[in-house]
Amino acid sequence: MDTQATITSKTGVQKIGRTVSAELPKVKDPSINVRDRLNDVLLSEKHNLVSYQIAINEIINDDLRNLLINNRNRLQGLHTGVFNELFNLGEYQADVATTPQIADTFDVFSGYITQLPYKQ
Repeated sequence: MDTQATITSKTGVQKIGRTVSAELPKVKDPSINVRDRLNDVLLSEKHNLVSYQIAINEIINDDLRNLLINNRNRLQGLHTGVFNELFNLGEYQADVATTPQIADTFDVFSGYITQLPYKQ
């Protein structure tokens, strides 16, 4: 995934991402296309990752826990690959944050550290 690639929207907003690929249909119709398939796989993998994590947290046997951790890690890799493919096809884009926006967000979340139950 090339996070340095940027495009400018019709309204002039800078975005991280690529223009929508010609492989993706311009008009949404009832047929199932590559975008639909990849988004369906991505959603399924998200649900599977959550299920794996719950099982890992609650399992008693260490050998089985390690097996689930390995499976979850492989699934995470597949999930990342599908997301990257969608990003490269131009399906996902994100606004480019300005330095003040980053600083503001950092300040907000830095304040949450005091709410954690352990010391940093």
